[in-house]
Amino acid sequence: MQGCHILLLILLAAAIVACGCTEPEESSEAQPASPAPAPSPAQPQALGGGGTAPTPAAPARGEKTPQSIGFVDPGTYRIPTPTPTIAMTAQPNDLRVAEGMIEYATATSDNPPGVLATETYYIPFPYWAFNVSATPANDHPWLAIEVRDKADPNRVVIDDIRYSQNDFPYSGGKFGEKKERFVVLEGYRDYYFIARSGSLTSLEISVLVPEKYLV
Repeated sequence: MQGCHILLLILLAAAIVACGCTEPEESSEAQPASPAPAPSPAQPQALGGGGTAPTPAAPARGEKTPQSIGFVDPGTYRIPTPTPTIAMTAQPNDLRVAEGMIEYATATSDNPPGVLATETYYIPFPYWAFNVSATPANDHPWLAIEVRDKADPNRVVIDDIRYSQNDFPYSGGKFGEKKERFVVLEGYRDYYFIARSGSLTSLEISVLVPEKYLV
């Protein structure tokens, strides 16, 4: 009978080892391993004091405020004296000018000196236009304007804008402001203005481009 008890104890021990069971004290002391923290998403590299790196804003088309074109020393373009007369370039005949034009850039000068030259500006369209506004100072105002091609300074795009005192409106015993618009049927280039004048209190040139165009 004692042999049977010993055999039962041996079988019970073998069953416990086979199932991998442990005593309650051992199971309570074993702690599960902590899960590894998930990798955080990559952060933008910080600048100096801690904020994220700025993203340059894309230029918005149809910007409400036109860019400003400054005046520079006419010697920048080596303007010859006297200026040679060059005929206006032939205009293409396969363009239909849209009615809608928006202001793209402006150049203004108070009491303009004898010769002015603007900074260059780029026209991203196949044609464009510009308005001229001149306010006379006395009885002998005059103005002459040229449009030149930066890539070829010897080529004058427009050189026939010339006003004498008889071209300024006259009313009430004094001369008034002269305004006129001109269309240039070429583009995709850098241009600049040359203005020669006398007896003017102000001069403004506004560059306009089409809201949309047809070819």
